[in-house]
Amino acid sequence: MATNTFVSISNRALTLLGAQPITSLADDTKEARACNRMYEQSRNQVLRGHPWNFAVKRVALAADTTAPVYEYTNAFTWPADCLRVVEVDTTENWIIEGRKIVSNAAAPLNIVYVSEVEDPTLFDALFAETYALRLAADIAYEITASQTVLSNMETLYTTKLAEARRVDAQEAQPATELDWLESRT
Repeated sequence: MATNTFVSISNRALTLLGAQPITSLADDTKEARACNRMYEQSRNQVLRGHPWNFAVKRVALAADTTAPVYEYTNAFTWPADCLRVVEVDTTENWIIEGRKIVSNAAAPLNIVYVSEVEDPTLFDALFAETYALRLAADIAYEITASQTVLSNMETLYTTKLAEARRVDAQEAQPATELDWLESRT
């Protein structure tokens, strides 16, 4: 099985666009510059869009030393690599304000979040393909000057994203009827 790298994912995107492959994101070519410019933004967009199993982390947050000005008693700063909070383990009300969770919950506050996975060798195969399609869509017009190619890449990305999410979601214990009912309250 091939290992994902920044270059291999970029080259997959470029191949989808009918463009020349690169040897490095530092290459002095239009293709490398486009991939280098959009690589992180495209990756984080796909990561944030779904709680991918390989990117999910759990952590217990300490309360900040400064409480919110009013309404809530505690603020909890997100971990530095947090892209999206998926779950907050409390029965208290909570909301996201900036990069903080504010709540009346006591510390520590247990959360589940999607982390910013920067090492492409950790990417799931379907995620890597989905990500390559997102990158291709993000650089399509710059590389091809074709609105049609851009539209096609968006369609392919949407289709692959649905498949990748479905497969990723199957790697968990099925929710019970009680879980479903409790989530509705």
